[in-house]
Amino acid sequence: MFEIDVVFSFALFSIGLFGLVSNKDFLRIFFSLEILINSVILLLASSAKYLNLPDNLPFAYMVMIIATLEAAVGILLFGVANKMTNVVTPDNFAQKGALDE
Repeated sequence: MFEIDVVFSFALFSIGLFGLVSNKDFLRIFFSLEILINSVILLLASSAKYLNLPDNLPFAYMVMIIATLEAAVGILLFGVANKMTNVVTPDNFAQKGALDE
């Protein structure tokens, strides 16, 4: 069962990494980051359960807290960027002049 969790975690990590590298849209980048972080949480929690390492559970909780903060900051940045430029792709910020100010 632990092997299935590890394979699933690596699959989620690779999907998130592919989404992070291949997309230019802010929302897709943040979703990819969430997938990456959730794969790390899954790996930490499953290793704590199956390898009998209770020291990994605080790390899993810490990563969950960081993921929540990252999502909140990401949504805030998305809202501010959309309000300033009406564009949601990072490549178009320089064209709109938002980064030149």
